[in-house]
Amino acid sequence: MSQSAASIVAYLELLHANRHLVAAAYSNGGVASDADNLRKIRQLQQSRVLVHYVQDDFRLSPSLSRHFDEVFQRQRSYAVGANFSELLHRLEQLLGEYISANHEGRLEDQEDYQAEYDVAVFELAALVGDELLNLRVITENQFANVSTLAEKRRQNEFYLNRAEKIGETLALLEGESLLGQLQGSSLLKPLLEVYRHQVLNRLPQWRATHMDITAVLKAYLYRLRQVEPNARRIRAFAHFLRKTPDYQPPDAQSLHVLPAWSSRFSGLRLKTHADLASSDTRDALADLAKGIASAKVSIFKQRLPGQLVEGGTDKPVRFIQAKPVQVAFHRYMLQASAAVEPLSAINWKRQQHEFDGLANDSWLLYALHAVDMLSKSRSQHIQLERRLAPDVHARTGNLVVTDLAVWKKA
Repeated sequence: MSQSAASIVAYLELLHANRHLVAAAYSNGGVASDADNLRKIRQLQQSRVLVHYVQDDFRLSPSLSRHFDEVFQRQRSYAVGANFSELLHRLEQLLGEYISANHEGRLEDQEDYQAEYDVAVFELAALVGDELLNLRVITENQFANVSTLAEKRRQNEFYLNRAEKIGETLALLEGESLLGQLQGSSLLKPLLEVYRHQVLNRLPQWRATHMDITAVLKAYLYRLRQVEPNARRIRAFAHFLRKTPDYQPPDAQSLHVLPAWSSRFSGLRLKTHADLASSDTRDALADLAKGIASAKVSIFKQRLPGQLVEGGTDKPVRFIQAKPVQVAFHRYMLQASAAVEPLSAINWKRQQHEFDGLANDSWLLYALHAVDMLSKSRSQHIQLERRLAPDVHARTGNLVVTDLAVWKKA
């Protein structure tokens, strides 16, 4: 075990040994030192787990506290998201150092910058995903942790601003500043593959999630702007009632002309329905149903006379011509199913000059599909071998088929 790994294990063992103290510091917002836990607190303070607050009180370090918030999905009011602009700037700096190290022949430094770039891209993708997940949780819970309408409106605007910043970040992820630099040089092809796997392949899903979140936040903000005038009037009336607790509304019978505010209420729209839980109601409905005459349903089928088809009763016969690729595959399978050695599909086609007009890619694609369908029903008669091209990059997931071989199973 390396020295760095041993240090990590020792740090984790320290957290495990003081797990109750760490949990209390996170749950209660801090811990107080006394004669029993003073030694443990000093150890945690030296390892940057606890930070001194005031006098004998200690709090959990902000970085560890944020990690616990992510694990337990604890939502903080007006929590600040990740600084994506700095992360993108870091990627551009690493690309520049990678190119400089290559031009100057510093191969070890070039490998170090490539490893740092890989970690930075992974961190950026993880932070974008976490930010969208947090905003989705907040919008689905309607972030209803405030008590006044004004607070609700300010909180909505804050989260909408965070969503707009994420939208700007998604636009920068495929902009010319970073992606154009990666695509503009063959030297950066390995780094482009890492970026495509971690970021570009996830962009469509991120955009869809971002659009859903933004639509919900804008809808809530629109509703709050509609509710706010009515809420202001209700607050004014509540304030009037608190100032004049002995207020009594006027008697409606003594008013000759009703005030304007009394006509604002349109009344309740009531809908009636039968109470089927009552036996009397069910019996009355049954008697009513018995008195209804049943409808007479008659089905009349009218058959229309037939008509003669011009030209007699004989229908023309159409002969379906097989396509060249189908004829080629049929002949290839006749030879391959009887061959003892693997028969290459590409080499066989090159020997058949009548199929020179058939492209190799189209021929290979059709043969792959057709052999795959035949192998499911004839797995006991033929054997199949797909010949693949070597991987362009160690992390690529693409399989490039260059040829196909079929022969008789022994």
